[in-house]
Amino acid sequence: MTTKHHYNCPVVSVLSKDKEVEFTTIIVGGVSENFDNKVFTAKRIADIANTLNIDGALVAIDGWGNHHIDFVSAIEELGKKDITSVGLSFIGRQGRLVCTNNYVDCIVDFNKGTSGYESCVVGENNLTEYDAMKAIAILKSKLRKKGRLKNIEDTEEYVKDKLIKKIFKVNEVMYGNSTYFENGKLILEKNLEKKYKGISNRIKDIKIKILKPSENDFFVNSNLDYLPIACKKMGELGSGQTHELSGVCVMITGVEDKSGYQPANIGSSEGIFKNQVFLDRAGTPASTDYIIHVDFLFEEGEGRSSEGVIAAHNIADLIVEEIRKKLLVIENFPYRREEYFNVKRPNKSKIALIKLVSGLGNMYDTMVFPKQPGGIIGAYNLRNCQNIPYVISPNQCRDGVIHSLL
Repeated sequence: MTTKHHYNCPVVSVLSKDKEVEFTTIIVGGVSENFDNKVFTAKRIADIANTLNIDGALVAIDGWGNHHIDFVSAIEELGKKDITSVGLSFIGRQGRLVCTNNYVDCIVDFNKGTSGYESCVVGENNLTEYDAMKAIAILKSKLRKKGRLKNIEDTEEYVKDKLIKKIFKVNEVMYGNSTYFENGKLILEKNLEKKYKGISNRIKDIKIKILKPSENDFFVNSNLDYLPIACKKMGELGSGQTHELSGVCVMITGVEDKSGYQPANIGSSEGIFKNQVFLDRAGTPASTDYIIHVDFLFEEGEGRSSEGVIAAHNIADLIVEEIRKKLLVIENFPYRREEYFNVKRPNKSKIALIKLVSGLGNMYDTMVFPKQPGGIIGAYNLRNCQNIPYVISPNQCRDGVIHSLL
């Protein structure tokens, strides 16, 4: 689940549109390596859900195998609190549960491959809106059978928080002498990467390339993330006003010097670009998008260290900040306005989304609450916070409060 995936989270989208329930909150918990920490996080997730009087939960996991211990533990602890749940995970043939319990009675498998085995194609086996629709339908059915799907006909609701997005459509990205917007175009300063070479002794070189929508037949190093380009105009993440670009996103890749090691948690995604990414998913570029490709050459060993990978993400965020500065004051550029609401429905069943995300270290971490949407600077590392769960609102999720390190 890339940063872009969380920003465009399909479950958040589906739950926000369902007026039969109240989408109360999102609980973000990190996946730990230590078994006791896995159970501790699961118990805290259940405690939070119980305190918020949650009736049902969708539990979505980023990963499988050892991660399924965190997954089934969370479902178990929710069940002990009499909170009905439905899980969402990659299963297929390869990802069958390594353990289970009596509370794990329904999982929506979002495997998309025909073989049933996980691939190294970014986005291929991503959770989609169709998966989310199935999961919420099953959850409501389970609640209904228990007599806990409350007052479906009741229409009382009120808005708790509002997020406004002004979305500016970029029709072309090209190089220029500086970074600015003009006539539907994003002009990116040529050789922008030179500003950021040498700021980290973990990074040997940086290259930036603009990829056109049809430009996909080339070798690409292992993917480290896809990022939206957005900035806060007013307010904090999850409220106020955000400026966002459509038609363009950022791709981060990298490889180690000398050894040629491709950074990856298990399987790396290097190869011919058109074969290594599934476009038009929530977490990947649209097939019509321009891509600002930031490729890092790590010093030997740094592509397999958390410090090295975080350094690359920090530099990528600084590069995106060059665009954000101009996006903040953009003028005479067409946009569409979208409004998002955190809605309270007092007489409806309260539903939570549980996101179990990476928290293991190296290139497999998750940061929360950055300074800018989808950024990393100023964010807190879940692993450093012992993977204790955070409570966020739907609007905070869609405003980029989660940053993923693949």
